[in-house]
Amino acid sequence: MNTVFLDLEKTLIYSWDDPVIINESIIKKTLDAIRPDSIGIYSFAIYDNVDRLHFIESLKQEIESSFQINIDSSLIFTVSEIAEIVLKKESPDIQSFIQDYGKQKSFKLFIHQKFETGNYTLIDDLVENLDLQENPILSIHFLNPFLNLTNKSK
Repeated sequence: MNTVFLDLEKTLIYSWDDPVIINESIIKKTLDAIRPDSIGIYSFAIYDNVDRLHFIESLKQEIESSFQINIDSSLIFTVSEIAEIVLKKESPDIQSFIQDYGKQKSFKLFIHQKFETGNYTLIDDLVENLDLQENPILSIHFLNPFLNLTNKSK
């Protein structure tokens, strides 16, 4: 199973408060190269169930149409759920979690806690490109498709 998780802010949309679609061509090209079996959302912008509902009702269809993808609603996690899974405790301090764990560390721990097998990739503007073969049946990848663009423009 090849699953891709996409960040929202600065990756698919400008921001949560200004959800203009961005980076269409580079994200489409990246997804075409990966050819995922399923796509989810891993974004600290989706703070709780209220935000998840807002995303599903207001943004999901537009993102799916713009990027020509299908987002699996069962793979849209809130930062509250992510923190609870990673920290193995209910109602953790979300701001501390975001500050202490960030995207890369939290995603690795989240995947280990949530899934036993598969190939998981996080596409995010805040991660470093990295491939982790955790064991023969689980691999985790971090992909920042904007790094090469940034380096070329310098």
